Amino acid sequence: MPLDQREQTAAATVSVQDQALPTPLRRAEGAAAPLPDRAPDDAPPHASAAQQGNPPQQAAIDANGAGQAVPGVPQAAATPPSPSPPARSETRAPETRELMPIVKAAPPPDEWTPEQLATELRTCLQILAPAAAEIELAEPMKSGACGTPAPLALRRLGGSRGVEFSPPPTMNCRLAASLNDWIEKVLQPSAEKVLGTRVKRIIGASYSCRNVYNNPKLTLSEHATGNAIDISAFVTADGRTVKVLSGWGPTDRDIVAAQKKAEAGKAEAHKAVAVAGATGSSKGTAKVPPLSAEAAEAKSAPKSSGNLQKTEYRRETGKAPQEKPDSGSQKDAASPNSGADAKAAPTPAEKAGSTSKDVHVAIPKPATTKESMFLKRLHEGSCGLFTTVLGPEANEAHRDHFHLDIKIRRSKTPICR
Repeated sequence: MPLDQREQTAAATVSVQDQALPTPLRRAEGAAAPLPDRAPDDAPPHASAAQQGNPPQQAAIDANGAGQAVPGVPQAAATPPSPSPPARSETRAPETRELMPIVKAAPPPDEWTPEQLATELRTCLQILAPAAAEIELAEPMKSGACGTPAPLALRRLGGSRGVEFSPPPTMNCRLAASLNDWIEKVLQPSAEKVLGTRVKRIIGASYSCRNVYNNPKLTLSEHATGNAIDISAFVTADGRTVKVLSGWGPTDRDIVAAQKKAEAGKAEAHKAVAVAGATGSSKGTAKVPPLSAEAAEAKSAPKSSGNLQKTEYRRETGKAPQEKPDSGSQKDAASPNSGADAKAAPTPAEKAGSTSKDVHVAIPKPATTKESMFLKRLHEGSCGLFTTVLGPEANEAHRDHFHLDIKIRRSKTPICR
């Protein structure tokens, strides 16, 4: 084959092979791509012959990365070049750290926050301003769920003609304001109407960190937050002391209990009569056992005649006892009419019946004294101003005092007992 024809065939082969290579290997990577050992399937038929008789051509890469076919350059190794690793940047990316949210630490359980103290004190001064109250502010109290931010010791409500609290109970400001309304609208009008005088002193207590009835299974008492007061007595301007325990009188529980006791006594009496009657009848119909042989012989022996008198002496004195009159003469002497029949002795059933008549249980009645009327009028009027009012009729725990509190309930229905 002529030289010119061989050069043309080699150039055509390099061109075809350069087009068959992937673009990244030919252009972007900047590395020389080796020619395949054989012509591709779509190469001209004479390309194989050129490869068999003559050395193949290689694509050279210039400085700009463009591949050009240079005739006469020996073929390089067939191992494909590995891609160059990407250039490592000198600037490192900043490390990202997850920032925790800032949470304000909760105050200790036995301390109030400054905001709570300020709010409660401001409210206290506002609601007690029109009450003409004589108070003594105490240190904030908190023990678990117990306590109040702005406690006070209540000494007097209503000015010079008001009511003294002795000893001063510790409570919160809302209860003190409620007591001021209660004194003006209920307490003093009831005392003047029933007792004819005013109340000058109240005896009671308020704050106590405990559960209801001191029972650990029950909820926290309103006393534990200074939200309740227990009043046991009232002292009037004329010197009388009206105590809830002695002034209220018998409760409905007392009356019902006395009625039940009386009914139980009657039932026992009727039962005793029935038992006594059954015993007496059985004794009247009892059979007499037969006499023995010796007793029958003694009974059939004839009595001796004569005036024999048997005398018995007492061992202690040695004196003979006085002679008892004959039973027949006693009957004759006892009854002026000898022909009249003697009165028969009472039977056991009659004796039991006479005993049952003596069974008597006094049933108390509600008290009607002025002190009782005053306390009951006061109890009834308190139910309109407080959410909880408990007195002697509620239970035994409140027999000796009034419990008044301002507990907030969902039902908004007051408890009045």
